[in-house]
Amino acid sequence: MPATMKKSLRRLLSGVETAGEIPAEDIEIGGLAYDSRRVEPGDLFFAIEGFQRDGHEFLPRARVAGAAAALVTRKVELAGLPLVEVTDARRAMAAVAAEFYDHPSRKLTLAGVTGTNGKTTTTFMLESIMAAAGARTGLIGGIEYRTGARPRKARRTTPEAPDLQAMLAEAVAHGLDFVTAEISSHGLALHRADMLDLDVAVFTNLSRDHLDLHGDLDDYYQVKRRLFTGDGRGLQPPSAAAVNVGDEHGRRLAAELSGTGVELVTFATGGHDATVTVQAADATGPGLRIVLELPGWQGELQLGVNGGFNAENAAAAAAAAVALGAAPGAIVTGLERFRGAPGRFELLDVDQPFKVIIDYAHNEDGLRRAIAAARQLARGRLILVFGCPGMRDRGKRPLMGRIAGEAADLSVLTTDDCYQESPSVIMDEVEAGLAATGGEYRRLEDRRRAIAAALDAAGAGDVVLVAGKGHEELQLMPDGERRFNDREVVEELLRQRR
Repeated sequence: MPATMKKSLRRLLSGVETAGEIPAEDIEIGGLAYDSRRVEPGDLFFAIEGFQRDGHEFLPRARVAGAAAALVTRKVELAGLPLVEVTDARRAMAAVAAEFYDHPSRKLTLAGVTGTNGKTTTTFMLESIMAAAGARTGLIGGIEYRTGARPRKARRTTPEAPDLQAMLAEAVAHGLDFVTAEISSHGLALHRADMLDLDVAVFTNLSRDHLDLHGDLDDYYQVKRRLFTGDGRGLQPPSAAAVNVGDEHGRRLAAELSGTGVELVTFATGGHDATVTVQAADATGPGLRIVLELPGWQGELQLGVNGGFNAENAAAAAAAAVALGAAPGAIVTGLERFRGAPGRFELLDVDQPFKVIIDYAHNEDGLRRAIAAARQLARGRLILVFGCPGMRDRGKRPLMGRIAGEAADLSVLTTDDCYQESPSVIMDEVEAGLAATGGEYRRLEDRRRAIAAALDAAGAGDVVLVAGKGHEELQLMPDGERRFNDREVVEELLRQRR
């Protein structure tokens, strides 16, 4: 992360709503920490009330580690550590982080991409376009962070506010012009994206997901909507918005943005009136041929990725680029140069007589789209390996089972990330929907065995779709983390078959 000068605590708190007195002495702050294990001498510690642990429990540890002060949300008696009570620790953390790193988003062209599906691929596509336009680009998302000298594996789709602001400051320090970032609903609900100056915000689509956090689909929409309208406090509306009017929630959002002063660029696949339209002309591979219509340009181009749904992702990236003033030539060149994002409808070739696709689909709409796209590549059967995460929206489990049973020729039900939940309980709930369809399926709890069974069942012309984990390298189970990457397992099993 970039080096920074020490900042006065009073200056850092200038935009924060406090609930008590600020220490009379002006304390110098040399860094920010929300994890007591990472506190260094001179840091400001944020006592965040998390989903599992309360940061107030770790104030003594932060004091011992040398914290200069801490922000809290309730009165705590702790000698030797100056405490400042604030009304909302997460809002305060975002405001303090932006001030500490000198508001780096104001010094960059910044795009934020949100939606249920397509965020990762859209950010990668948009970065490719802006690079073709001559920008020095960076990316922050669920796969990796690229804002400095070398890429780093992502820990969160949208990093916590101090980490996010530090990455943007790093991008500025390395002379980058443009950064595109995935903005998740968790990132919005937990104020990680507060204090960002977005040049364009992108809405890809919205369908059922994360209802364990949001409760219902309307609340989920309202959280996403805040990225485009602001919240009157730390979250500011973008200069422009690229919105998918082929999606019913996108049409609602576009209508609600009318007259707000946010420049609106709409996009859609064929059949809808929009600023940018795209139609998949041939999704049978290799690659995807599309017909793209931009303001002042229309033509056909060949993408280096498969999957008909990627036509919509291309439209999203193109619409964002139009909002940023990119020329049609750069948009076309950037899209044609793009070769896919890791674990996103990734086609593997280990000299087998059938196709294998690794995809991140882990919700209803994503699974439905991935199966439909895989079906277009199949001359024979479609064999699906899938599961559902634990500790998440349980209501989607039988629904995903039903989609699998109805759309795949053979489904192999297995585990995804179970966290602390029983794998067998999760699989029982998925199986209820799967069995009700009457479709052919197998149930194998061990994910490696499940993938092996799918490969063994595949013949010439078939497609094996391994869905759920995409690029991820760990499987999180009740007994701990396991090193597991779907692509590596598939390639190893296929080599053993030679």
